[in-house]
Amino acid sequence: MSSAEPFGSQWIQDFMQQHFAVTVAEDRNNSFPYSTEDLLDAARLPLIIGKQSVQLGEPGGIVVGTLFAKRYSVLIMGLAASITLFDTPLSLLPGALRFRLTDAGMMQYEAETAATDKWPANPSEVRQACLAGYMDRLLAHLRQVLQAVSGYTGAKEKVMWSLIAHNLHNLYGRLLTDRQIWDSEERGRIIGQDYTTLLQPEKPDELSMRFRRYEHPKLRGHSLYLRKHCCLAYRIRIGPDAGEYCCTCPKLSPEERGRILDE
Repeated sequence: MSSAEPFGSQWIQDFMQQHFAVTVAEDRNNSFPYSTEDLLDAARLPLIIGKQSVQLGEPGGIVVGTLFAKRYSVLIMGLAASITLFDTPLSLLPGALRFRLTDAGMMQYEAETAATDKWPANPSEVRQACLAGYMDRLLAHLRQVLQAVSGYTGAKEKVMWSLIAHNLHNLYGRLLTDRQIWDSEERGRIIGQDYTTLLQPEKPDELSMRFRRYEHPKLRGHSLYLRKHCCLAYRIRIGPDAGEYCCTCPKLSPEERGRILDE
C-alpha cells in the first residue's frame, strides 16, 4: 500500500470491506442498527446476544459469548489495518463504531475516521506515540465490552482476550510477509514497528501474548499462529462452520491439523 493512495478510494473501501467487514462512512447508515455503546447497555446487550444465540442454534451462553469475541476481533483487526496500511485511525468515540448481525452470528461494521484522520506515513517516534495513545483508548474500550459480554454470557474474559490477540498476531504475520498488499520498504518498516508497538509480549496489557507458530506447505510461506484457547465454534449448530474445528484450534492433534489444511 502506498501512502499516496487516498483513504477514501474505492480500492481501500473494498479492501476494508473484504478483509474486515468494515465500511468507512461519515454519515450513519440505518442498516447498521447497533453501536458499540449498545454492548454496554444492560437493556440492549441481551437483545444482541439473544439474536446471535438464535442465529447460532442456541448453543449456550458461554459459546455465544466466546464466539462474540472472535467475531468482534474482525473489527479490531480492521482498526489496526486502517492505521498500519493507510495511516488513518478510525474513531473510537461512543457511537462511531456501529454493526449489524448477519447470518450464522456474523457481524458487519461501519466506522468513521477519527478527528485527526492522518498520521505520519513513516516509522517515526511521533507516529508511534500516536499509536500508543490510540492503543490505550482501544484497550479501555475492549475492557468495557468484554467485561459486559462476559458478565452476561459467562464466557471467560481471558479466553475472549486471547481470541482477539490471536487474530491480531495472525494479521500482522500476514502483513509482514505479503508484499502484494504493500509496495515500499518504508511501508514494510511501518508494519514491523506498528506490530512491535501493539503486540510486544513484554507489555503489561491483555493483548500482549505469545503464540506458537505453525508451518504447512499449503500456507505457501504464510505461517499461522495457533490459538491458546478454543473458540468453541465446534459446538454451534447452524452455519458453514457448525460442528467443525478451526485449523488453529489447540484441541487438534498435529495429524488432525494437517488433514484440515490438506483438504
